[in-house]
Amino acid sequence: MLGQMPQFIATCATGLEYILVDELTSLGVKNAKEGLSLVHFEADWKDVYRTLMWSRIASRIYYPIATFDAEDDEALYNHCSIIDWTQHISPDSTFLVHSQSFRSTMSHTKFISQRVKDAIVDYFKDSEQSRPDVDFDEPDVVIHCKIRRNKVTLSVDLAGTGLHRRGYREIGGGAPIKENLASALLVRAGWGKAQSTNLFDPMCGSGTFLIEAAMAMLDIAPGLNRRYLGLYGWKQFDSELWNEIQRDASERKQTGLKKTELNISGSDVNPRAIRNAQLNIAQAGLDDFIKISIAGIDQLAQKHFPENGLLIVNPPYSERLGERQQVLELYSELGSVIKRQFCGWQASVLSPDKDFGHALGIRAKKIYKFNNGSIPCELLNFDLIEKNFLERESEDKVDIDFKSKLSEQAIQLCNRLEKNQARLKKYLNKENVKCYRVYDADLPEYNVAIDVYQNYLHIQEYKPPKTVDLKIAGRRLKEVERVASGLFQLPRNQIFIKQRQQQKGNWQYTGQNSKSSDTTKFLTIAEGGRKFLINLSDYLDTGLFLDHRKTREKIAQLAKGKSLLNLFCYTASVSVYAATAGAIKTTNVDLSRTYLDWGKRNFIENGVNPEKHQFIKANCVEWLKSETQTYDLIFLDPPTFSNSKSMTEHFDIQADHTALIELCVKRLKQGGVLFFSNNFKKFKMQVEATDELAVKEITKQTLTPDFQRNPLHRLWMINRLDN
Repeated sequence: MLGQMPQFIATCATGLEYILVDELTSLGVKNAKEGLSLVHFEADWKDVYRTLMWSRIASRIYYPIATFDAEDDEALYNHCSIIDWTQHISPDSTFLVHSQSFRSTMSHTKFISQRVKDAIVDYFKDSEQSRPDVDFDEPDVVIHCKIRRNKVTLSVDLAGTGLHRRGYREIGGGAPIKENLASALLVRAGWGKAQSTNLFDPMCGSGTFLIEAAMAMLDIAPGLNRRYLGLYGWKQFDSELWNEIQRDASERKQTGLKKTELNISGSDVNPRAIRNAQLNIAQAGLDDFIKISIAGIDQLAQKHFPENGLLIVNPPYSERLGERQQVLELYSELGSVIKRQFCGWQASVLSPDKDFGHALGIRAKKIYKFNNGSIPCELLNFDLIEKNFLERESEDKVDIDFKSKLSEQAIQLCNRLEKNQARLKKYLNKENVKCYRVYDADLPEYNVAIDVYQNYLHIQEYKPPKTVDLKIAGRRLKEVERVASGLFQLPRNQIFIKQRQQQKGNWQYTGQNSKSSDTTKFLTIAEGGRKFLINLSDYLDTGLFLDHRKTREKIAQLAKGKSLLNLFCYTASVSVYAATAGAIKTTNVDLSRTYLDWGKRNFIENGVNPEKHQFIKANCVEWLKSETQTYDLIFLDPPTFSNSKSMTEHFDIQADHTALIELCVKRLKQGGVLFFSNNFKKFKMQVEATDELAVKEITKQTLTPDFQRNPLHRLWMINRLDN
């Protein structure tokens, strides 16, 4: 239609579509309509250039140049080859094609990009012109190909790269929040709407929130320092119009820098993060407006803050297996600090998990959902006034009436746990066993293992199938905790949960006022008359393999007056059994210095001087090849698979066990015994008995009642026969 405005597409993170509509409208565009992670709009070219300069929230700006249907690569190529590419790309310039595909017969995005690239190059060849080259770093023109249900939209990417790149970030942290997401969350937090010009971030990382907040208040365009845009190399680029937009932005910046009332500050416990933030702030030219310092959240009581302002924070929420409890405690401590130090302020806290938000102990006035990359998150907004401060359920109390609060499924879990406990009672009392497995994924809905360690519980979630919604899995895990706490009458601060999830960032706050701190991370438990140090919070395993209880006893029965070689020794629990049973010497080999030191401490706990035994940090396979000593007993319990950086080659138990056992047999005295164990469920033993060796599987003899339903190991006894 004559006079119709050009159509454009702006993309953004999921959950930010509505505020992007508001921002684009404020920049002068027309008919902005939100879609999924994008906004369609109309605009004249001056408003589009203004959007590229001033949008703080958009990720990309696309200018569609063609739409058509294509079910295969031939149709895609044919349609692309008839477009007049000389309107967009100069023969002597460079270009790149990016592709996306959703529910279409063509799904391989690299192949789609290749076919579009071929069509463009062939168009220039057929026109007897020199062909433009492909550039993967900073191409003059970026073409975007999006296919949804076989409908193709070809666009010029006017940004060329993510608009979150402002040009000030020299160095980020482990996983810094993107600049445009930080800016959008500041809008959601109400920054700039209230009278206060005070802002504080207590875990500022590389300073992104601080810089974006300052730029917004000082009227500094996010695109002013951008060195590269896909717009610059586009054939239809209007440099005069762009220079006009730049001049206006520069003038507004100079006016904004005259403001003096701004008070933006941040702190972080990590000195490296503070150094990175200082570099980024300097690069942005905002040293006079942003102040940062090294401080943990427990040190904020030493600082003075104004009566009001906005506190915004993105706590590190590394979701490695085993760190969930630490993250919960960090959010809990953060909530305590906020309530104590910032009463009268507004606060906005990012959270990837409802439980983390609940741990703050503050009633939220508004919750916004968004995606931080691929991670669904919430922004929790708070009015920090006393009536919104919640009394949290005490971590050191037990809910006696827990059964009345259980769902129907949770009642089934409770019944199964009671049944298992009753079944094990006689065995536990007879053998005086205080550490055991009481549940191992008996019910498919509750896919966890629950281990009792005297007065503590260790709950480990197995990775849920992709078909199970993560929110449902999270709710079930919480039910497991409630049932276990109530049934065993243990407070929740004596329950440790290890959850398998994604990981974000590098964990900076481990050990800060949590159960994993140096003074409390190790617990002493008893087994078989011995003592062992365990750690229920920091590692995948606890330091003691409960399923090998009988294995340790069996080796101890043979150990008096003997020498023991313990390979892949972990925390040397087998050696403790042997040494306390009268072994004259144990040699413990492992690649981990942490576990070897742990093993020495286990020896000391049992009154055995570790200096009289050997602890060797080495690759067990390589060490065996050079070892010359022989031993009466060898315990070999290798991992199923290992590709440690300290190993020159990867190790696979099925492929490599024969050679490994042969190396061990060479180090075995005549009449000696090798115990070979592994936990690979599909393992097939390939070492057979000979005139020199007796090979017998003794797995059943080493299974205890708490592991008979779901055995974790298989064990062979290999005797080197006397000639």
